[in-house]
Amino acid sequence: MLGVRYPHTVPGMSTLGQVVAAAVRAERARLDMDQGQLATALGWSRTTVSNLESGTRAIGVDDIVPICRALGVTLPQLVDRADPDDRAIIGI
Repeated sequence: MLGVRYPHTVPGMSTLGQVVAAAVRAERARLDMDQGQLATALGWSRTTVSNLESGTRAIGVDDIVPICRALGVTLPQLVDRADPDDRAIIGI
């Protein structure tokens, strides 16, 4: 779940969910896309996109493919700044 601190998480290090949320926000901005445009591409409301980017909505496994498709990125690109241990455990 987004924002949950796992026992192995180093203090001050972001969770995987926080990293993905920040990457979604950064990729959307890189594409000069506003939240409404991303929401339309995903079939979501703008509020849902805003909540995802702010960390108040958890990113589900089923969200990953549509998000990657809408932003034109791969999952490894979204988790690039994640803790190496977290990336390793999911095989990325």
